[in-house]
Amino acid sequence: MNVLPATNFACPIDGTVLDTAAGQPWRCANGHSFDVAREGYCNLLVVQHKASRDPGDTVEMVAARRRLLDTGVYVPIVDLVFEHIGNLSVGRIDPIRVVDAGCGEGYYLAGIAELAATSSNPAVLELAGTDVSKWAVRAAAKRRAPVTWAVANNRHLPFQAASVDVILCLFGFPVWQGFSPVLAAGGRVLMVDPGPEHLAELRAVIYPSVTRSPVASLAPAEAAGFVLEATTPLTYEAQLTSQAQIADLFAMTPHAYRAPEAGRLALQTLDRLTVTVDVVVRQLRLEDSQSAN
Repeated sequence: MNVLPATNFACPIDGTVLDTAAGQPWRCANGHSFDVAREGYCNLLVVQHKASRDPGDTVEMVAARRRLLDTGVYVPIVDLVFEHIGNLSVGRIDPIRVVDAGCGEGYYLAGIAELAATSSNPAVLELAGTDVSKWAVRAAAKRRAPVTWAVANNRHLPFQAASVDVILCLFGFPVWQGFSPVLAAGGRVLMVDPGPEHLAELRAVIYPSVTRSPVASLAPAEAAGFVLEATTPLTYEAQLTSQAQIADLFAMTPHAYRAPEAGRLALQTLDRLTVTVDVVVRQLRLEDSQSAN
């Protein structure tokens, strides 16, 4: 596959096309301008789209996630998501525009770009990653992958109408009303969500009892006109071989916000932990686009 940075951005203020020429501020025809940071990303999260002064993951959370993911514990997830993208590319001549909505520090999209670059598939991918955390996007841009990175939230994705073929929402927060306007005919959403056994061993250490919760409901997606096309489960064991890795995994999960003090202290006594990675990849499309692709 040929891999290119995406250029299909729209002004977050008025929705007109953004000129994303390299090395220049991004501008629309109405004069709105957005500076490109030294790392190469653009901040398109305008004040009216912010829920707080500094939304999203903190610097510390981003750093923990990057250290842990770069050990390779989630490589099988990258492989499975890329397989789905490859299947969607069959017969495509025009570029496939992929947006990772909630890209974090860029691990998954950079991994997809790396796999695509070594694939014999003749398709062309155009990649973009967005996240509400400027710290996450800054870290993502430092990966130097062929991806265009921007700070934005999922409720107001800064892309031209009907210009995105695949939206990735990997352990993220889907906003279906924000996804629909930017999806092209035949466009899909690929979701990765935790299954009931995901990180059960970690949860057993930090909580008095472990609850096996079902996979997140698709009711909000269905209400917004999306239908489920495919479900692919993935379960395997991952080895954490140091206290630092265990601490990083804990820091990148929601448990870091709600674990009791006793659980935190128990976790700090461990220097090895085998955890179950239990996720499900679900592929959805807008119901009125079923005849496309």
